[in-house]
Amino acid sequence: MKEIVTDLMAEQKALDDFLCSFKDEQWDLPTPAEGWTVRDSVSHIAHIDEVAVSFLEGDYAALDEAAKMGVNFNELGPRRGRAMTPSQILEWWRGIRERLCDHLMAVDPKARIPWFGPAMGARSFATARLMETWAHGLDCYDAVGIEPVDTDRLRHVAMIAYMARPYAYSVNGLKMPETLIRIELVLPSSEIWSQGPEDAKDIIRGSAGEFCRVAVRRRHWKDTSLEIIGEEARRFIEIVQTYAGPPGSGRRPRNC
Repeated sequence: MKEIVTDLMAEQKALDDFLCSFKDEQWDLPTPAEGWTVRDSVSHIAHIDEVAVSFLEGDYAALDEAAKMGVNFNELGPRRGRAMTPSQILEWWRGIRERLCDHLMAVDPKARIPWFGPAMGARSFATARLMETWAHGLDCYDAVGIEPVDTDRLRHVAMIAYMARPYAYSVNGLKMPETLIRIELVLPSSEIWSQGPEDAKDIIRGSAGEFCRVAVRRRHWKDTSLEIIGEEARRFIEIVQTYAGPPGSGRRPRNC
């Protein structure tokens, strides 16, 4: 667990450092996430980290709460954050994420942890927290018109996208096809990351930064230089998602 938790902590610190450069009024800037400000995005991260801690401690009450509230469950964190100052939100997030990482360092890597989608292994659970931190962090960067510097931690986001392929079909009401897909990505360090059989006919190839932005539904694949080979690769890039729950509308191509 040490590698993924260390990378999670690095991702959290990178976003925290960026947010510390904000003036208080910038926390109320709108993000591309409809109806959400920077304040809302960070409060959501803190709230879901809090839920993750409760699950790791054996308290699964949030599952029933989410089932009753549906998509409104995601508004719980932002509602709390709207009554806080930016410094209070950061204090909330720092405290809960420290507890989260302490738990993850100690958890059995083979443990299965319930979540709002399928239960996850401990490593995947930690990876999901990194992915959500990065994805909502992108919204904060977009709010002030700054492009973040990508890191090789994106390999974790790419892996979730690849492993969650069956879920992406399921949540869109589609049957998982037998067609195998290979994904070949260039990480920021220029290292090649790949998954899937080398002889696969359907391939997604390109920048890890672009693929991962598509996978967290922060960019439409038509606004990237990704190479999409094969009918099934084309269908998958349209529905790929890394998070549990409804896919949402995603981002429209810029020229539409």
